[in-house]
Amino acid sequence: MSSGGAVRLRCPDCATAVGPLEGAPTCPGCGRAFAVSRGVWNLLPSRLAAVKLNEDRVHAEAGLRTWRRLFYHKRHWLEWCEGRWLPTLVDASTRAFLEVGGGLCYASALAKGLAPEAHVVATDVSPQYLSQHALETGRILQSPADVYAAADAEALPFEDEQFDAVFSQVVLYRLPDPTRALREIHRVLAPGGRYLGIERATPWGRPWRAREAGTMRARADASGIDERAISYREWEAILRGAGFGPAHVAPVPGRRVRSAALRRLGNAVRPIHVAIRLAR
Repeated sequence: MSSGGAVRLRCPDCATAVGPLEGAPTCPGCGRAFAVSRGVWNLLPSRLAAVKLNEDRVHAEAGLRTWRRLFYHKRHWLEWCEGRWLPTLVDASTRAFLEVGGGLCYASALAKGLAPEAHVVATDVSPQYLSQHALETGRILQSPADVYAAADAEALPFEDEQFDAVFSQVVLYRLPDPTRALREIHRVLAPGGRYLGIERATPWGRPWRAREAGTMRARADASGIDERAISYREWEAILRGAGFGPAHVAPVPGRRVRSAALRRLGNAVRPIHVAIRLAR
């Protein structure tokens, strides 16, 4: 992808190449027209699973202002993203950046700050959350993304090999098929491009795992979303199913416990965060 150019859209309904995501493009395959509403492109499939439709309702609930969500509820995530994760993925040479399932999409704003010349695309499955909060996050952090788009992580609406850097944060565990999402992410990586996903690994000790799995299941049932506990070993299996080896996932070092082996051992009784890395 050329520096600063618009991303190339792939129709989320028929997978036909549409062309640059600018103006008011129309799919030459099925005739679907695409447009911006309230600052957000709707690039979701016309038929979307109920659990994904429910994410729109759950994440766009009325209540907390954007700045409170950002600096109170997500403060530590924001700091980790800025100081630990994005600097390993984004620099001044980055031409195109994609955030998958971003919610507030502060990673996109931070990436734009690190690479002002890059074309930054912020996505989430919830168009309401993007319009109500992600756009405001870009204004608060003074580096909005170039594009905000509602998109399904399991059917990314972009043509192949476009993004130098792709990032997601605690997203895959909420998807019906994280294996498919990983394949999609790898598909849109440009040659030499890299993906970093930060996910949560549930305790693998039976009593602690059962407790967390039960909590997640109850929350998912109450809200109609697909959220579940995934252990470290299951993350390895998900990567194998996507065509990648288990070496692509590793524990995120803690401030006090730097050893990956000790972090994984401690994962018997407490959740840890893991980093999933892919490259093309």
